[in-house]
Amino acid sequence: MARALPMLRIAYDPALVPQGGAQVVSECASPLSGRMTAEPAGRKFHEKCLKVRGLYVEPVPKPDKAELARLASSTALDDEDEDAQENDPDYDGPKDPIKIGAKEFADHYDIMGLGRERYKATADQIKVNYKRLSLQMHPDKCGVAQATEDEKEAIEARFKALHTASEVLSDSKRRREYDSVDADPTDLPMDFVSEDFFEAVIPAFEDLVMFFDGKQDAGKFIEADPDAPFENVRKMYEFWAKFKSWREFPAKDEHDLESADDRGHKRHLEGENKKKRMAEKKKDTIIIKAFVERAELFDPRVLKKKQEEKDAREARRTAKGSGKKEAEEAAKLEAETAAAAAAAAAEADKAGKVSAKKELEKQKKALRKEKARLRDIGKNAEGWVGHPGEDDVEELINALELVSIQTLADSLTAADGAEPVDPGVVVEGLLQALAGLTSAKSEERKAAAEEAVARQAACKGEKVSAPWSDDAEVKLLDKACNQKFPMGTKDRWERVSEFMGENGPTPRTAKAVMMRYKAGF
Repeated sequence: MARALPMLRIAYDPALVPQGGAQVVSECASPLSGRMTAEPAGRKFHEKCLKVRGLYVEPVPKPDKAELARLASSTALDDEDEDAQENDPDYDGPKDPIKIGAKEFADHYDIMGLGRERYKATADQIKVNYKRLSLQMHPDKCGVAQATEDEKEAIEARFKALHTASEVLSDSKRRREYDSVDADPTDLPMDFVSEDFFEAVIPAFEDLVMFFDGKQDAGKFIEADPDAPFENVRKMYEFWAKFKSWREFPAKDEHDLESADDRGHKRHLEGENKKKRMAEKKKDTIIIKAFVERAELFDPRVLKKKQEEKDAREARRTAKGSGKKEAEEAAKLEAETAAAAAAAAAEADKAGKVSAKKELEKQKKALRKEKARLRDIGKNAEGWVGHPGEDDVEELINALELVSIQTLADSLTAADGAEPVDPGVVVEGLLQALAGLTSAKSEERKAAAEEAVARQAACKGEKVSAPWSDDAEVKLLDKACNQKFPMGTKDRWERVSEFMGENGPTPRTAKAVMMRYKAGF
């Protein structure tokens, strides 16, 4: 058809217009033939051409308003999802509304498309289904404008029911109340025996799991294996003996809170309703407790354990009667051996603790001693060029461990135990150690350490400075140290050296001005 259609185009050619004529249809329209009372034109012309060629396709008629209304009715909602509950042949459909007193509970889970999941439905499932169904069921999407009054009422009622279901299932308190009435009434078996224990009791425990008021998974405390270790069975009954249910029991004669005159009256009505519910809850708790006690009483695994303990007691009683003296002596010897072993272990443990304590005290004492030694070494070099200061030295001491402090102190002390002659060695060592610490001052300390190394290298090669024989030069030094660059000035001795070089008769190094200043004026 796509190849035939271009041959049916209408064309206009001025050269083909006859004398006195207006226009013509070109030869491409030649398929038209036969006698016609009226010549087709425009859209009808194209339609006639397609029919002559056998290419015409009848258009699909649009549904009228009545049909649109029928498609939008409450029974016409068809979910294309194959996994939807409507397409599940095993799904029994919505439950009948539950009426308790003045309250009526619709099947909210069925309305939300979660009739199969029910209390197991997650918050995300509720949210996703509500978003999808609210778009599907919105009156404007269902052609409410073309619907009859009955259909319009059904469409709006369905959408309102969806909104109510979302409000109930999204509110934890209201959902807990709804799940309480949606679940089957508590009907625990009480006439079972050991032979039918697992068929009757285990499913009843599984029905109670959903009502557990706690953060643990109550299902983990159901031991269904007949050959399970007794320790697991013991933990099972220990858990269920303390089981607490969150299930609520709305009473038939509860007060309607909407009828309250004011907030005080409403609180009073709420208190009355709570008392009625608690009375029913107390009855339910008694039933559950009685069921758990009976289950433990007839559990074959518990009975087996009790029989084993009874047999053991009988065996001990028999052994006591037949060989009481031998059994007593054996028991005494065993007790003495155990006591001796326990005493030896306690003594060894005590000795180990004492030894560990002594070692710890020894380490602490050695640490204090080495810290004091390094602190004294740093104090003897105070005032020297580049000295990091008392605070930085203390930070270094507190940051290092015993071995590191000892190694650093040894490297800054002469072999014979005396303090190093040149404090510059101490300053260099302290700065290099500080540069290894990770802190906000790391880069600054690394730079200071590099300067100290360079300064020591320069000091090793510099000549002895000229004597300070000129009183004017000494006075200039006094002015530089006490007026221009007093104690606390950054890079004090370097700046004093520069000042003396600019204003004094003889250039002096930082080390030279520092040594002369310390010698006194």
